[in-house]
Amino acid sequence: MNDNTIKIYCVSIFFIALISTGILSFRDYGIAWDEPIQRATGCISVRYIGERFAPFLLTERVRYYPDLDDFHDRDYGVAFDVPAIILEQIFGLSDDRDVFMFSHLLVFLVFAGGVYAVYRLSSRRFNNWCFGLLTASFLVLSPRIFAESFYNSKDIVFMAAFAIALNTMIAFLIKPNIFKALLHAFATAFATDIRIIGIILFAATILILAIKIARKETDTSKALISMCTYCIITFAFIIAMFPWLWSDPFANFITAFKNMSHFRWGGEVLYMGDSIPATELPWHYSLVWISITTPIFYIFLSLAGFILTLKDVVLRGIRFWSNDVEMQDLVFATLSILPIVLVIVLNSVLYDGWRHLYFIYPAILLVATKGWVLLWKLRLPSSLHKYTLALLTLIFLGYNIYWMKTYHPNQNVYFNFLAGNGWRHNYEVDYWGLGNRQALEYILDNDQSPIINVWPDSATPLENSFMMLEPDQRSRLRKAFDTSAPLYVLTNYRGVKNIDDSKYSNEYDLFYQIKIGDEVILSVYKKRLG
Repeated sequence: MNDNTIKIYCVSIFFIALISTGILSFRDYGIAWDEPIQRATGCISVRYIGERFAPFLLTERVRYYPDLDDFHDRDYGVAFDVPAIILEQIFGLSDDRDVFMFSHLLVFLVFAGGVYAVYRLSSRRFNNWCFGLLTASFLVLSPRIFAESFYNSKDIVFMAAFAIALNTMIAFLIKPNIFKALLHAFATAFATDIRIIGIILFAATILILAIKIARKETDTSKALISMCTYCIITFAFIIAMFPWLWSDPFANFITAFKNMSHFRWGGEVLYMGDSIPATELPWHYSLVWISITTPIFYIFLSLAGFILTLKDVVLRGIRFWSNDVEMQDLVFATLSILPIVLVIVLNSVLYDGWRHLYFIYPAILLVATKGWVLLWKLRLPSSLHKYTLALLTLIFLGYNIYWMKTYHPNQNVYFNFLAGNGWRHNYEVDYWGLGNRQALEYILDNDQSPIINVWPDSATPLENSFMMLEPDQRSRLRKAFDTSAPLYVLTNYRGVKNIDDSKYSNEYDLFYQIKIGDEVILSVYKKRLG
């Protein structure tokens, strides 16, 4: 077989394996806290669209939701949610379990598209499809990212859309033409209409292309025509895919951008053992969370890649880049760092770890791949370092696979050794409430009572998890503190200060636990009879 045939086989096998894994796994995950809220946001926009263009197509489930103008979160982008609701209606899904299972599959498919975009970005930058698959593997074998690729329809979908738009941006900047301008315009608009911060890709595209035109690094007339086309079509797509903008595009867009930088949430988060208001987080919050939840091998490689890129930039001085390869490196490094800097400078509200910054993760991994390639291409007397690097890479990736398989479907509670021991006392753990479904299914399988009371003793969306159960099982559960029927108390410790499981010892017996290593992330206690 020639090299191209080998490439086709290997790339095809990788993505077939990825899609197959997703299809086999999407039913295993619980429901995240925000999923019903996110779906409601989509339904409200679908109602808004339907009432203006096809009111006869609206179902009663959609008509139930309030008007868009009266909705508190009307400034949320819905470029993913609206198509998801439309597909849900086309397939006639009505039961909550089917609706959210279908949503999990859609989120994963979008994630897979983002993985492919990362593969293309890496293989283009390093001119090697093997390195492309390496970066794609880094992304897939990131435990938290993999788990959330099924249910996080906000941050993971935006991360994937951002990666896709970044890929179209690089292709457009290297060789601008009308077709690539149209493709990149749609990708930019799609990302921006999921999270408004996606507009930074528009700014980056215009800035870099303007510099290339000024330096005569590209055909001036073709680049100018392509740039104008990109600008016009991008904003046309942004408005078209964001119904709330229709009434007043400019003013509403500015409002959405301002709201994004100072998000309206005033709760507390657990950070380094203290409960801290989300509006008063220390500057290092995002950096620490990235450090303790990213596989340590990737962190080491990304640091090497950053140092190399910084060295190259310093040596080039004000010119920044001298060819398209250096331009790509600068883009990846800047997109990895700039959003973190903006969060720190603007004192932005963050919570639940660093999920609001997931969109920078592909860029971080591209920088990490640069670090890996640097080590691979070191000019040493022998090739022993290459075998060592290859072996270490296989060991670290193999460990990630082992860990993810061992703790499936709770990969969302992954910490590396930098988090130290006793991390459930120091950081938010199962903040999505994903483990609730497993706990409820265990209770139902081991208690055949017709009515079962379950009471949450922590800040967790227990009733959401009812929707992920079969209808006959769902009907047996009550969220109530009623001792006339079997009573179970569930806690995932979120929002619980001074965690002390002995508080249940007098009246309850431990019934079920979910552990990650030696750390308990969820417990269920059953009230003693009599």
